[in-house]
Amino acid sequence: MDEVTLAANGFLLRHDGTQETDPLRALGARVVLAKEFSLRSFVLMLCQNPLLQRLSPFAQDLAGGLAGWPASGCVPGGVERLELCKTVEIIGHPAPPRLEIYHVLRGVGADGQDIEVKPYPVETLLDLPLSLGRLRHVVFGDRMDEFRFETVCNLFEFQEGIGWQLAFHGAPVECALRR
Repeated sequence: MDEVTLAANGFLLRHDGTQETDPLRALGARVVLAKEFSLRSFVLMLCQNPLLQRLSPFAQDLAGGLAGWPASGCVPGGVERLELCKTVEIIGHPAPPRLEIYHVLRGVGADGQDIEVKPYPVETLLDLPLSLGRLRHVVFGDRMDEFRFETVCNLFEFQEGIGWQLAFHGAPVECALRR
């Protein structure tokens, strides 16, 4: 499988280190994240590759928001990093049996605990390091026999997974459920 490195500056880099100028050629390539990759890097990638913005209805809003967001220092207290995790779940009840594959963008605290990032506005998360978390394999809801593997995803899955998760951060305060 081909690989594409996502650089901290938002560039897509081929295996030889040169810049990939056609993001469509890289959509099926396995994603490797540069050490300094952050959520800001992801948004920069969208800005530099407008074609990728067309893949998700939320990507254009993310790319457009960057100009109005702070240029640095966007790290909320208590969150050390972000991880994009993939879950493969075999579900047997209620019937019919099915296989679901989905992504979750989660925050990770200093002691490794999960932190829900949905309450944080996107612009407060921009400078957190972003990595691929472990793939979880759940069989028929049995969390005791849950398996964890290295996560591998291609550029399309990566872009769609993060875009979908961040789409829930933009809801106006007026739409929030109240008690």
